[in-house]
This record gives sequence, structure tokens and C-alpha cells, in this order.
Amino acid sequence: MTTKETRRKFLKKCVFTACSGFLLSRGYHVAEASEIGQTWSGWREGEMEIHSIYTGCGESIFHILPDGTTMLIDAGEWRANEDIKVDILPNETRHPGEWIARYIQRVNPRGVNVDYMMLSHFHEDHSGGCEYSAGRTQGRGDDYCISGLSEVGEYLHFDKAFDRGYPDYSFHAPGCEATESNFCKFVRWTMKEKGLKMEKFETGKCDQIKLCRTGTDEYDFHIRNLCANGVVWTGKDMETRNLFEGWSGNINENALSIGILFCYGPFRYFSAGDIDQSCFDANMRALPVEAIVGQATGPVDVCKANHHGCNNAMPPEFVQAVRPRVYTVNVYDQTHTGEDTLRTMMSEELYSGPRLVCPTIFPSSRKAACETMPFFNSIATEGGHVVIKVYDQGRKYKVYYLTADDESMKIKAVYGPFEASNKDA
Repeated sequence: MTTKETRRKFLKKCVFTACSGFLLSRGYHVAEASEIGQTWSGWREGEMEIHSIYTGCGESIFHILPDGTTMLIDAGEWRANEDIKVDILPNETRHPGEWIARYIQRVNPRGVNVDYMMLSHFHEDHSGGCEYSAGRTQGRGDDYCISGLSEVGEYLHFDKAFDRGYPDYSFHAPGCEATESNFCKFVRWTMKEKGLKMEKFETGKCDQIKLCRTGTDEYDFHIRNLCANGVVWTGKDMETRNLFEGWSGNINENALSIGILFCYGPFRYFSAGDIDQSCFDANMRALPVEAIVGQATGPVDVCKANHHGCNNAMPPEFVQAVRPRVYTVNVYDQTHTGEDTLRTMMSEELYSGPRLVCPTIFPSSRKAACETMPFFNSIATEGGHVVIKVYDQGRKYKVYYLTADDESMKIKAVYGPFEASNKDA
């Protein structure tokens, strides 16, 4: 063996030992350190994967369900102001929609075919729009800007779609008219030319978004439609309540976001666009959308932080109701994962037990602001695509970080395995 080979093996052993010590310090299994540096192995039958795809320009989450059914929720394109922007990755030679489509093709068991597409609400950091785009279509009738979800649609085929407004788009929040119009033009052309089917999202249902390859007899799995347009499931059967009925305050697009609850065996995962505390009446009292949604949802294992973890989201009432082991945060500027929100998510007064916050990026400015706080060691700071892998019929799950610097799909960090805790839910 050469001196170089000996040195290489010694360094590799040192890196493994350091990773193992770090994981042990957080109470995780040393065996998982062996996955660091490996290429992502991909989905297997019976697993559920939740991929928070990092671009630095918005939010996009790709889901692979236990039978291989797939769903993309959101694909944003937005540029933060210079003073708060984060790294745009892998680089700016392509727009975010193309990077997202390429990522999906690498992990999707169906290649370019995606069963479900959902837009949570009509903000450009979730849908794309015309301010930033890869150009405009020509010869498609009502031509539209190629951005976000419409750019992903240039590369992938969607079977069925949902948004918060279909079919009549009668409930509006101010400031989103252009974005909504652009998305609707894309949808109409895709329905006509590619056979896309659109359905009204029906709050309260637990069988509208279902497994396409097998039924629930094989997998104990369902998705509960929690909220949309301020209509919220009550937690009983299919009952709902309209939070805006009789409301005389302002209406904000974030509060109208679609929200869903994934249930796989004992595992629970919550995702609800950008619901936050942004609707106020004349006395500046906030409409408690998050608290009401959280009460209906109940405890979960993993929670996607509302509104990117900004300080106007994740109030104590919501956090106490859902009390997850793991939070994921989709970040595209340095105000996301705010200190106030972190304090609330980490509060032992709201619920007991360890927890882990997994932002897609935790920039140096955020680290500097938080590194002296007692909960800093519970924040994963590696940065990259965040993947939740659920397995063993929903009994266990891990959190992975994959590099977003390039398309190599290298594993940067692994957390877990964790036991799903909602066995009686």
C-alpha cells in the first residue's frame, strides 16, 4: 500500500470518527455515519419520502408515497433583496423550475410522470410568476411566463392538479392577480394539450388524494385535507368551518394556503403552505388560523414550518398542538427561521422532549444570531436538500441532508432513526 493510500484511509477514518462522535453527542446511531458521503440510494417500495428541494429562490417539496405515487407541492421562483439573499444553488445557469425538474427526475420512480401537482397559494415564491422567468411561451393561445411550476411543466407530465381557487377562482386576496392569472393560463394550456385533470380541493376529505398504484388495504396510509381558503377541518369526520365567514378584517394570501396531513401507520407529517398570523381586524386582533388548524391536526412527528419559519408564524398555540419531533424549514432569505419562532418551537413549556430543526440553509448571519442560544445544538446547520425517509410501515424515519451545490446527490448528514410516536392517532 502506498503512503498516499495509507494517508487517505487514515483521513477517511478520522472523518468517520468525527461524524460518529457528533451523532452520538445528539443521541443518534453511529451506524448512520457510514451513509455520509455516499450517493443517495433512492426510494424503495413501502417507503415514503418527502424531499424539500433547495434552490435559494422559493419553496418546492416532492413526495413519494409508499406505493410510488408522487406529488409535487409548489415550485417557486423569487429573488430576495440583496441584503438578505441566500446562495442560489447549484448556480444561476438554469432557472429554479428546471433545477427542480432535474432533481425530481433523479429521484422519481416514474421518471418524468408525476401523479399529483398542488399549488398551496398564489405567491411567486411558491408558484413562480412573471417578474422572474425563463421567458414567455409563444403560440399557446393565452401565452404565459415560464417560471416556477409552469417551468417544471416544461419538463414533467402532471396527471392531476389542485390549487386553492379552482374552479371559479372567486375568492381573492389583494396583490396576487398577476400570479394567479399566469398560473391559470399554464393550467388551461396543460389541460388542453397534455391531458392534465384539475379538481377542486375539498377540505375535510381523507380520500381525495390517494395512492394510485395500490389501495389502503396494502398500506395504512391516507392524506387528510386540512384547510384551504380559510375553510378548516374541525377534526371530526368531514366537518369544516369557514374562518372568514363574518370576518371584517383584512384577508392575506398566506392565510388561504392549502394544508394537508400525511398519515402512514403511526407516522404523521404536517404541511400547510404559508399559513401565518397575517389577517387582522380593525382592532389589530389576528385571526388565529394556525392555532385552529393545529387543534384539528393534533400531534405529528414532522412539521413543515409555516411561512418559512418567519417570526409572524408558528405561534405557541399551534406549536403546542402539533408538538413534532422534527421541524423542516424551507428557506430562501435570511429572515427565515427567525429567533422568535425558534424560541417558540424549542420551548419546553409548550411540550417536553427533544426536537430537531432542519432548515434547507442556515446562513452565517443566522448562526451568528443563534449560536449562543441554548437550543443552537438542536438546529441542523449543514444546508442542502432535506429528505425525510419513512419506513417500516411508518414506524421509523430518518432525516437526510443531500448536497445542493451540484447534482451528485451526495449525503451530507443523517439524523435518526426516530420512532414514529403517534401510535394511537
